[in-house]
Amino acid sequence: MLPTNGLYGHIQKNAMKSAMLLAGFVVLVAVFWYAWCVIYSALWWTPTGLPRRAPLEMKVYAILWHALELALWRWWVPLAGAMCWFCIAYAFHSYMIRVATGAEPVTRKQAPKLYNMVENLAITAGLPMPRIEMIETDALNAYAAGIGPDDAVVAVTTGLMEALDADELEAVLAHEMTHIKNYDVRLMVVATVFAGGLTMVGDVVGRAFSGGSHASTSWGLGNLAGRSSRSSSDDDSPNMFAARAIGLLIGVAMLALTHLFAILIRFALSRSREFMADAGAVELTKNPDALISALEKISGNYEIPGLSDSVQAMMISAKFDGLFATHPPIESRIGALKTYAGGRAAAPRRRAPVGNLTKPASGPWGAAAQPSGAMGFGRRQPRLAR
Repeated sequence: MLPTNGLYGHIQKNAMKSAMLLAGFVVLVAVFWYAWCVIYSALWWTPTGLPRRAPLEMKVYAILWHALELALWRWWVPLAGAMCWFCIAYAFHSYMIRVATGAEPVTRKQAPKLYNMVENLAITAGLPMPRIEMIETDALNAYAAGIGPDDAVVAVTTGLMEALDADELEAVLAHEMTHIKNYDVRLMVVATVFAGGLTMVGDVVGRAFSGGSHASTSWGLGNLAGRSSRSSSDDDSPNMFAARAIGLLIGVAMLALTHLFAILIRFALSRSREFMADAGAVELTKNPDALISALEKISGNYEIPGLSDSVQAMMISAKFDGLFATHPPIESRIGALKTYAGGRAAAPRRRAPVGNLTKPASGPWGAAAQPSGAMGFGRRQPRLAR
């Protein structure tokens, strides 16, 4: 991919990746449609005009050519499907992500301290106030999503709220606000919802033709055998059953490209976005120690049961799986904060946690920690005595 030059370059690179993913989705829809036409031709179409003793290669070619004619004849089917999916994904992407994560919207009355923190950070970052959601789970995690700053949402888990103190939670929220500011959220939504829609269909197809789904596999081969036996020309034509089987395998192999596309999507999700979001969080809060402490608590406690890999990529922390990892190791992020932001592992804090989410705020954190308005990078400066 192209090198990133500063924050502006990172945002431009995200826009380019989003456009490339959408273009790739259109191309893959065409491949997906042709693959189904190949499967249909292999199972149900009987070639005519071929010599009885035609070689196997010619019969396979006839099946593939008929599938191409069928795909071009019904070109409007994949086009209409893609347009419908784009409209649905654009209108309901927030709802889809909410369903996938189990998040629920919260109001200022339900979580006053959390709401005030997000509001203060939005003002400091010059962003519109995002919607706030919460996931009922003991896991420590958070994410931001949306097509852009005007459509953004920030979600945190209840486990995160209970485990972090006010400064640590503020640092995590600042990390997510930076993702919104850098337009990382748009790339994630495009990868997860828009382009990811076809991968979900591919998952279903993959299960249908996998070894674990004997019924589906038997259905396909059974129809192939049944169709072959019902055709008089198939009865008389040598190698026709083999030609149909090869056509079916070609179609299934093309459908498997959806799984490959799901893997390739991960290459578009550069791990550098997490380092930049960490840097942006320090820029907003002037408190690298709080973010280090938060990441240390999150490490090893971030997994939300039942969450798909594509949705996990939206979180502040996800499992590291080598080449296809969407996040750098937390140890690397902490090391960068210590090296470039002057952070250090803080001693255990004795401040009160953020507290009950549904009761009015009270105590020293009732109005939430106020982030500094200055945009310098580094540690929060001590206040001068008045």
